[in-house]
Amino acid sequence: MTHLFTFVRALVPGLLMLALTACGPDALSFDRPAAEPEPRPVAVSSLPPAAPAPVSPSEPATQPIAVHFAPPPAVEPAPPPLAISYGAAPREERHGGSLVVAGMADFPHRDVHRDYQETLTALGPGLAYSRLLRVSVGQEHFQPSLSLECDLCESWELTPEMAYEFQLRPDVRWHDVAPVNGRPLVAADLAYSYARLRTPGWPGASRFTDRGIGEIEALDDHTLRVKLDFLDSDALLALADGHSKIVAPEVVEQHGGLESAPVVGTGPWVWEPPPAGASAHFSRNPAYFESELPYLDRLTVKTVKSPNATDSVNLERIALFQADLVDVLVVSPTDWEQLRRSSLEFNARVSQQPEIGVVLSLNTQAPPLDNPSVRRAIFKAVDPWEYVDVNWSGQGDVGLGMPLPAPDWRLGRAEMHADYLASPSEARDILVNERIFFPLNLEITVADLGPDYRRLGEQVAQDLRAVGFEPTVRTVKPNYLKEALFGPSRTYQIVLGPVPPHPTTNGYLYALLHSAGPGNIVGHQDADLDAMIERQAVEPDPARRQEQLLVLQRHVLEQAYMFSPVTGSYRWVFDWNLKGFYPNTVLSEYHYWAETWRQRQ
Repeated sequence: MTHLFTFVRALVPGLLMLALTACGPDALSFDRPAAEPEPRPVAVSSLPPAAPAPVSPSEPATQPIAVHFAPPPAVEPAPPPLAISYGAAPREERHGGSLVVAGMADFPHRDVHRDYQETLTALGPGLAYSRLLRVSVGQEHFQPSLSLECDLCESWELTPEMAYEFQLRPDVRWHDVAPVNGRPLVAADLAYSYARLRTPGWPGASRFTDRGIGEIEALDDHTLRVKLDFLDSDALLALADGHSKIVAPEVVEQHGGLESAPVVGTGPWVWEPPPAGASAHFSRNPAYFESELPYLDRLTVKTVKSPNATDSVNLERIALFQADLVDVLVVSPTDWEQLRRSSLEFNARVSQQPEIGVVLSLNTQAPPLDNPSVRRAIFKAVDPWEYVDVNWSGQGDVGLGMPLPAPDWRLGRAEMHADYLASPSEARDILVNERIFFPLNLEITVADLGPDYRRLGEQVAQDLRAVGFEPTVRTVKPNYLKEALFGPSRTYQIVLGPVPPHPTTNGYLYALLHSAGPGNIVGHQDADLDAMIERQAVEPDPARRQEQLLVLQRHVLEQAYMFSPVTGSYRWVFDWNLKGFYPNTVLSEYHYWAETWRQRQ
């Protein structure tokens, strides 16, 4: 069956600037990620006809629902949440206080549907809005994690007619701001918002269609039906995406859009005019449907942009933190080393976001990399775990770079080390046994995104020289690298750099690793891999899909196509008395701000 391709816009400067701090001092700007082929449609009759058991509406809405992120034949009630001790005061003593967060970009306007800019979505006006589903956050959710839970819903079920039916919470009210004035949320608000998101030409126009989501309709005030045109194991992730926000129809209609309209949502934070020097300011929503949240009274965002010079430490951001003018900031590996050497006392935490990391890709169409044995020798020669420890200060991991729902869905270090990577002696043996003769000249093209990237390129070259290759390193500007990766000629052998971020497993695989994908940067034609991608994309059983994805990862590494020597992550630095702060930024999640608090002194 012919695969259909649809374009999805990339996350633009806000996320790319944030990705910079995760992986280095600057970011590669992509206009949009490569188009993704849709998963092969599956006949709806392939699902069991029996009606699934619904989740009990009496469950707390914040409790994780045991569906992982693949649509199961039936949704089981979630187990009781884990009892987690944060070593802090009782809940009634967590309320109060304020927080100032260092942002890295100004948002262009207030319309959260019309732009993918990450500050707008997750650290600007977007904080005021809710979604149908959200990513679970907290100490008990080991990252990377795409575990989902209800936000505006109480429960959901998959019906025999291939539709999700969501029961909405009855206690959700809009902020008490004109023209909505605190009225109750109804299912028609969600249907309206999803229709608006599909406006042709807007960045979210194909988000639902790509994941098999068809018509969305309100059955009554508290029931929403989401029909599926075909099975996609990532369908629910589209509804939990931080960009899939629910907006009030009255605000759009009265102001002709949201670009300069009042910010009116149903979320834990109420927008207020920012004070001088701040880009965003929020107060606690006293009528929020999760009555204990948020714990903080105020949340302020102060924009402190990255320096223009790619070799620069962001001294302004560090100075503001040292002077107690900001309480939370994200730091690059270079900034981290500077801060760590200071006498300041602070806490730090790393959150994982694999798809925004560094990718090492081999062009299978460029000799001598058209020889699989040469590619395998290259993979065996490099030691990415040393790169993470030495060049990235322990920030990041090693993997394929694609988002996965849980840590045990990715290959472990022991298997990758034993079978595919970091064995120079085996690299030499491969070259000798396959009668591959020297000299083997290779060019490593490195994104010129600052000292962290350049050091990484030199480290890879050093490892390749140690087994007999003769590599040269060429640093190129971001725009040239984009042309080298995605242009018609694809003039590179080995490339080290970021790729357009894709927040779901299927989006990543179809865009970057499927033979038919315009983002197939390795240039392969691999029918076996294509079949693996298509099979897991529609697998409704999480356990079977997990095994399929493990097999797929082994195949990609065995063929030595590409991998991520430093997966994406953010290192957060924050005040010592900030508690319950467990940021999970996948899918542009932001609910963690509502669950953090100040420990009283």
